Amino acid sequence: MARLTALVARVSLVLLGLIPVLAGAQTYPQLHVVALTQRSDRSTIGPSGVFHVTIHVKIAQRRERLDELILGSFENCEIISNETVRSVLPDGTDFVERLTVQALAPGDATISPAYIDAFDPALGKAMRFSSNAIRVHVTGARPIDGVLRAFAEKARRLLLAAAIAAGFLAAVFVLIVVFVRRRHRPAKLLPQPIAAVSAGPPPAPAVAPNDRLIAAAQAYRAQRSEESLAQVRAVLFGLAGVAPGATLVDALRALGERDRALRAALLAAEGAAFGPAAERTPAGDTMLAAIQAYCERHPANADVWTR
Repeated sequence: MARLTALVARVSLVLLGLIPVLAGAQTYPQLHVVALTQRSDRSTIGPSGVFHVTIHVKIAQRRERLDELILGSFENCEIISNETVRSVLPDGTDFVERLTVQALAPGDATISPAYIDAFDPALGKAMRFSSNAIRVHVTGARPIDGVLRAFAEKARRLLLAAAIAAGFLAAVFVLIVVFVRRRHRPAKLLPQPIAAVSAGPPPAPAVAPNDRLIAAAQAYRAQRSEESLAQVRAVLFGLAGVAPGATLVDALRALGERDRALRAALLAAEGAAFGPAAERTPAGDTMLAAIQAYCERHPANADVWTR
């Protein structure tokens, strides 16, 4: 009898210990994850370069969305746009997350594994399904690049000094010619009447780039529609130096490091157009702030912004 009582007590303790585990498992969604991987299309890239990361998830259930997927941490890189593609399969659902990522400083850009916490009905327990990690090497400036830049800077200074000297000599020469002509000035002749020439209408003033950008930004700020946002992006792409139909990667590559404010406006415009729905309005605000900063750095007609 004593042995039976001790056995019952041990079983009760085991069952009490399993209660928190079972309760915690009930909070997880029931998913059977067949595959979870992520890969990058580049293994080496330059500073501020753009690469693409593809995250593939296959589950055995039919789902419209997969909100349980948690992205890893991004070190020395940042997401500038994303796209989700869903495919229904005979044995489940496929989800493909395509991320556009921009590298930052030289070194290594790392992305830790993406994961899903779920209760797997096939295994009968809670599981954490994880993908692989990603490491992309971000190259730095080569020593020869620094030498070439220093040489180019010295050459630029020499050319500037030569241009200033040539301008000074030209001014002295003009003064000498004027002085000599004044000493040998001929007698004045009576002026002859000149027939009046009818002047045509003055040419229409050219629209400065700032005017087009400010007008497009003010239209977007007044009515945040797809059409007004498309007009803002078209003007920004033109300022970056790319033709219509170019992509964000083309615009960033053409812009290089010329203007941080314009780069920030391009990235924010991309997020406002193609980012997640909850992030598009904040991205639009960031774009307007970056455009204002750009106009302040390029003051031609910048006062229009405050009208």
